[in-house]
Amino acid sequence: MHPAFERFLRAVRADIESRLTPDVVEERLQRLVGSASAAPAAECAARSAGVPRFETRAGWAAYGYHVIHIWLLAIAAAGSPRVHLRRNDIDELAVETVARALSSFRDQELRPLPEPQAADPALKAAFLTECVRHLPYVNRSLHLMTERVSFEEFEDTNDIDLVGALWDCATAGQAEELRRAARGAKGEEGEGDADEIVTLTPIAIRSAVQRYPEAVSPGSIT
Repeated sequence: MHPAFERFLRAVRADIESRLTPDVVEERLQRLVGSASAAPAAECAARSAGVPRFETRAGWAAYGYHVIHIWLLAIAAAGSPRVHLRRNDIDELAVETVARALSSFRDQELRPLPEPQAADPALKAAFLTECVRHLPYVNRSLHLMTERVSFEEFEDTNDIDLVGALWDCATAGQAEELRRAARGAKGEEGEGDADEIVTLTPIAIRSAVQRYPEAVSPGSIT
């Protein structure tokens, strides 16, 4: 790796570590799901052009964070040797992934969106497809910024297998690892929630592989 590029990466890493504390991650999530923030100018322009405002952004952010967090807990618990996932990274990965998914999901959905609890399974699967789409990139970016890896190592990383590990958790046996993580997030009363996540996760992965093969390798589900 070129010395100048290595110095750049170290500087970025130091800056990220100095600013991205657990409190900052929590604050970022609160901003993401908070309903008190003012609508950006672009959103106001979209409303004036007849495009419905994303009134339910906070609900979808909370739903996405909840599901992605469960996905990552299940992957970490499964302990796949193909995946480099640290438990300390789970919150940050969930926050960044759902932020990107919200943006691309809103770009595709021009109709008014209900709150997640009132949405049909197809709409939830479409949103989770966007979450799967962005998850590998967010994970790879996190490793590049926080670890001393060369650009060649970054390009050759197998971290895209994060989706493959999720596929295994959702399809192996009775998806017990994924179900256990979902139940743990909500307790025994979360059994229905676990059933929905176990059902929608493989659908979302298949859809992401079909729609975004450049981001989610078809090899993830073999």
